[in-house]
Amino acid sequence: MTTYRWQNYDRYKSQANQVREYYDSVHRCHHLALEQLLPQPCERALDIACGHGESTRVLEPFAYNIVGVDSSEDLIQIAHSQSHREGTSFTCASFDDFQANEGSFDLISSAWFLNHVLTLDELETTAMKMSSLLKRGGAFACVVPGDAFTSRRTQEIARTDFQWNQAWTHERPESTEGVFSYDDSWIRTRIWQPFFLMKFLSEWFELSCWDVKGTLVRERRMENLVAEPPFEVLYGTRR
Repeated sequence: MTTYRWQNYDRYKSQANQVREYYDSVHRCHHLALEQLLPQPCERALDIACGHGESTRVLEPFAYNIVGVDSSEDLIQIAHSQSHREGTSFTCASFDDFQANEGSFDLISSAWFLNHVLTLDELETTAMKMSSLLKRGGAFACVVPGDAFTSRRTQEIARTDFQWNQAWTHERPESTEGVFSYDDSWIRTRIWQPFFLMKFLSEWFELSCWDVKGTLVRERRMENLVAEPPFEVLYGTRR
């Protein structure tokens, strides 16, 4: 595989086309789930795999202080340059290497992170660490690919409308493995089936699934989309 250049992802997401409309819809559903969880802002939040800070901005109405962490130096530099909010900081580190005291956060959120956790052992380790960093009863939310993400219909839409390529190599009841690309490089991913994730994470979190389809229809978002929405928002609290 060629070297994956995450700064290209920033440019890709900024295109004024259906890509932008798609990510706006993702952020809207993410926001609504957080709004239900946190009617009042909390003190401290963690944004895992924050990228160039777009998902971090979604958290701003819900936490006075936010830490964004991402393993890409390129995207952390962009996040620093674009953020002017007091109380928001960014750290370049993988989540495995990120260090903080137990119970440090009132909210932990992530977008498109768990699909980069490639094994069941890693998923368990990740869930345990997220739980340990979150206060008991604290809020938790994650954006994940939905059931439709790996469907043939979605793959065709992705290629023709989003210039996004996918190749799925291993299908299992709980997940689908493969690679994706939005430029000339490829990255491994594992798309965990959302219902499996909710069951798996239930040891540490009490979770619900946001009504993504209802939101997109009610708010007339992505009206050109002719497939099931390819993402879900899981949200709830630490047990």
